[in-house]
Amino acid sequence: MHLGELDGAGSFFPTHAAGLPVVVTRDGDGALRAFVNVCRDRGALVATAPARRRTLQCPYHAWTYGLDGALRAAPRSDLEPYFEPDELGLRPVAVDTWGPFVFVNPDPDAEPLATALGDLPGVVAAHGLEVDRLRFHVRYPYELGANWKIAVENYLECYHCAVNHPGFVDAVDERALRLEGSRSRLSQFAPVHPRAVATRAPYDARGALEMSQLHLCCRP
Repeated sequence: MHLGELDGAGSFFPTHAAGLPVVVTRDGDGALRAFVNVCRDRGALVATAPARRRTLQCPYHAWTYGLDGALRAAPRSDLEPYFEPDELGLRPVAVDTWGPFVFVNPDPDAEPLATALGDLPGVVAAHGLEVDRLRFHVRYPYELGANWKIAVENYLECYHCAVNHPGFVDAVDERALRLEGSRSRLSQFAPVHPRAVATRAPYDARGALEMSQLHLCCRP
């Protein structure tokens, strides 16, 4: 996800990571956190839509959590002598950022994001893209009836592009496409198509960046 999908301090955004429901929060102090988006009571989703508010509340039994994941209230829990609210906060997951991009890992003790990214940030910068300047515009969620490894690898080759993505090849010159790889990364580079600059179709491709780039991190 992108930091632009959070509405500043005191907001949260539910999403999924490899099928795991996750909620990313910015507490009142602006700290970025992420949790398994499942109530510790009966397993209902705690957050179902982005919002800006100080708490997350389960719609089933109204258990209420702070944006730091701590359980703040549970109806009638004061009647239970062995109820331990400090043990029933939302389960944390690892969260980190690269520029405006937010990454989560179900393992709270996972290796640092920088290790997983490897040389990718340097490669992106060397090809002229400043990720900190990227702004969020729109999200298009969809599901693919396919093995995810085949799906994500497929977008790096363009043998199918002329038939299936004519708008893409109008903008990017797939004839000059270059593939590059390292131990933990696969990358595709292709220049802006001359006719996209001349005709501005399907969009105006003129600007400082003259090369498209697509990347896939692939940790061994």
